[in-house]
Amino acid sequence: MRLLLLEDEEPALDLLRRFALTYYPAATIVGEFQQVAEAAHFLSTHPAPDLILTDIELLDGNVFRLFQQVAVSSPIIFVTAYDQYLVQAFEQNGIGYVLKPVQYAPFAAALQKYDRLRQALQGAAWQQLAAALPSTPRYKQRLLSKSRQGLYLVDVAEVASIQLRHGVAHALDRTGRAYPLSETLAQLEACLDPHAFFRLNRGEIIALTAIERLEPYFNDALAVYLRGLPDAPLVSSSHRTPALRKWLTG
Repeated sequence: MRLLLLEDEEPALDLLRRFALTYYPAATIVGEFQQVAEAAHFLSTHPAPDLILTDIELLDGNVFRLFQQVAVSSPIIFVTAYDQYLVQAFEQNGIGYVLKPVQYAPFAAALQKYDRLRQALQGAAWQQLAAALPSTPRYKQRLLSKSRQGLYLVDVAEVASIQLRHGVAHALDRTGRAYPLSETLAQLEACLDPHAFFRLNRGEIIALTAIERLEPYFNDALAVYLRGLPDAPLVSSSHRTPALRKWLTG
């Protein structure tokens, strides 16, 4: 399950993420954006997510501007404080409309509706759609890093982790050298093989082959130690721990 979250308020985004991962523990959040422009760029350069969860009013305007800029094929659940957009929402791939303040029960009911619709599409129509899509997704093999010294190509196979530092994503290789990247963590997560990389928390992505060991941590989180890197361990978000355990076992 690949989810795209559009919300411009951090507390609301945190709640949306938590509710979504409670209902779909193994889901991958391919992007989290606060602006229509960011969402439009993502949707025009990446495969369509399975489901979009979005507020109506974002930082740079009304989300309905998004549908004027790009063709959106994903089903959408609107999570908003505004009730006057109900008709317009269902004209734009809307399958659910959850009003703020968001409670888990109506939110889960909207996701149940999505599950029912998806199951109804299974069979011949679903198989025809699947056959029309590329069978093997293409993930990034190299990352481009730009610094004062010039441009560097970083082999994804050599990346141990990707960490947010002072608001900028950095790829760390197996020696601990950091390379600044222009993409956001959400954009990087979407273009890396999900079997090889995992979003540990809001600021860190780890590579499976770089993990040396894991230890229990406070509040059901896990401390992750990376092979050959002496820094303090990286710590999973507690709400990501079930998905992390499942990812580790394949």
